Amino acid sequence: MLELIFASHWYWLIAAALLLILEIIIPGIFLIWLGLGAALVGLFLLLVPGADPAWQLLALAASICIAVAAGLKWQKKLLHRQPQSLNLGLEGFIGRSARVSQAFVHGQGRVYLEDSTYAAVCNSAALSEGLPVVVTAVDGGLLVVEPERATPPPASH
Repeated sequence: MLELIFASHWYWLIAAALLLILEIIIPGIFLIWLGLGAALVGLFLLLVPGADPAWQLLALAASICIAVAAGLKWQKKLLHRQPQSLNLGLEGFIGRSARVSQAFVHGQGRVYLEDSTYAAVCNSAALSEGLPVVVTAVDGGLLVVEPERATPPPASH
């Protein structure tokens, strides 16, 4: 029975397809490497028909290692593309512009940022609704904001 698996490239390609389907059904990014390894052994048998089972198993081990290494390199590349503000909570808003959604009374109010409102404090000025502000820090669960400075118009020649 075991010799049947090593007899044709089709068995390896079918095993690869089943492993890749199982990866979709039971996600865990483990079966994908086995599936890719089995697919590469199927391609190896297309190039070298009648290869001994030992060579096929060696090709399977090598192709799984190559697939894992390529996957890790790809994952590392994806992680470098992720924004560094991901999962920072309120600290991710520092430096961002917002609008006052509820006027500040005694230094406290609310600002509108990314389709939500957040409690905020401002020590320098009383802010009325609709004014642009910049988040400068986070204090506890409150955003610390300052009025946004108007940029001067560009000089004309």
